[in-house]
Amino acid sequence: MTGTPGRFLMVRHGKTTANAGAILMGRTDAPLLPESLEQAGRLGRTLALDTTAVIYSSDQPRALRTAHLISGPALRPIPDEQLRERHFGRYTLTPFSDLAKDPDWPAVDTRYDVRPEGGESLHDVEARVFTRLLELHSTLRPETTLIMVGHSTCWRLVEAVLNSRRHDPFDEPIPPPLTVLEHPRTALDVLRDHI
Repeated sequence: MTGTPGRFLMVRHGKTTANAGAILMGRTDAPLLPESLEQAGRLGRTLALDTTAVIYSSDQPRALRTAHLISGPALRPIPDEQLRERHFGRYTLTPFSDLAKDPDWPAVDTRYDVRPEGGESLHDVEARVFTRLLELHSTLRPETTLIMVGHSTCWRLVEAVLNSRRHDPFDEPIPPPLTVLEHPRTALDVLRDHI
């Protein structure tokens, strides 16, 4: 007999120096701001996670550090390269003010099938992240809570599907750092339709 059905929690990593500087990080990294370290620790105490949960994180330092801060003593985050941020190719480390002037950027940012030079399309990211979440979901006991700590693009793609808001062009709002969203874990089943 199983207990309470498991939950799925998504947590966006804490704010970094690059976020504060309005620079597109993608697969690069930047340190978390000191206030983000404190806020992540508080979030962990609020969530009060225990051994009925499992926490997977992007292996990028900003996400993994956030995962460690929220996990508390009962859990050890599991780094996972499949949960990394979108590879923005030639746009990596571009200030947002410059992106706003680039005539090609709106299509890269919002169209599922547009792949920037050297990078991934939104559909590429969706297939990568959704496949991994479904793999994890299928291997866990029904009562286990699955927590994903990751990045805004991955977070937004999952959230759009789980809330029936997926459409092209993509316009799911960017979550503030350390935003937590919760769904029944069984909701992940709908991701199969978008791989």
